[in-house]
Amino acid sequence: MSPGSGIRLALAQPAIVTGSAEATRVEDAVAAIANAAEKEADLVLFPESYPGPISAGADYDAEPRISRACRDGGIGACWGRIEQTGDGRFVTVVRLTDASGRDAGRYVRSHPATGDVHPTLSGAAMAPGPEPGLFELDGLSFGVVVCSELWNPELCRVLSLRGAEVLLAPAGGGFHRVAGTWKVMARARAIENELFVGMTQQLFDGETGSALIAGPEAVLAERSEAGLLVADLDLERARWLRSEDDSMVEPKQFSSLPGLLRARRPELYGELAESRDGLYDFESAGG
Repeated sequence: MSPGSGIRLALAQPAIVTGSAEATRVEDAVAAIANAAEKEADLVLFPESYPGPISAGADYDAEPRISRACRDGGIGACWGRIEQTGDGRFVTVVRLTDASGRDAGRYVRSHPATGDVHPTLSGAAMAPGPEPGLFELDGLSFGVVVCSELWNPELCRVLSLRGAEVLLAPAGGGFHRVAGTWKVMARARAIENELFVGMTQQLFDGETGSALIAGPEAVLAERSEAGLLVADLDLERARWLRSEDDSMVEPKQFSSLPGLLRARRPELYGELAESRDGLYDFESAGG
């Protein structure tokens, strides 16, 4: 990985075969890591809770196989699973394995989905994690937002302010009617935070996929079918946008407004940190 100029990001968008054993997804993940390594990617992102377990209480461990595949391919992998906590609750976890096969990060989803999403997909409600997800790999900071967390502008902005230059957005799937607006959210987060967003999902029952790699000025690549999506991220261009100011000079040197992270007035945003009646109680929902 070369954080001084750019990185090559791969997204794995797997098709889920109804009725197949969850543990078989580990073999598919290992193959995807090898494929991404052949394409000279620096990092491959898998969907939420993939290769799993995605079901609460399932007991296989994908880490040894993923670690070996990363080491063999010289590539990092961001992957996920459901884990049980010491008090009997369950959490959605994102793991980062580096190109040497070592554990390089762990994020517990801080904003679980509301309603029946987790009980439907995993058989249990998920408890919230304590803090935003920020990984560092070879000197580059990655923010992590899981599934519907991408729709939370405050969370994404905090990650960008903490130095994230790439936002990894692994999603569970089952988008269907909201797929179009989900991709709009990915583009909006990239534009407003002047960074890159990589979003991928699991394809359930023949679903059309929404895998997308977006930069602050354009969509770099997208994929609707199962498979691997790869794009090169120009970090220097995003850094230039963060450092410049808006201008009326023509022809414009940008296609997305520059300097947005600096053109902020935090003293006006106090309500964002206030507790209000009607907020969702994640702790109670998580059991």
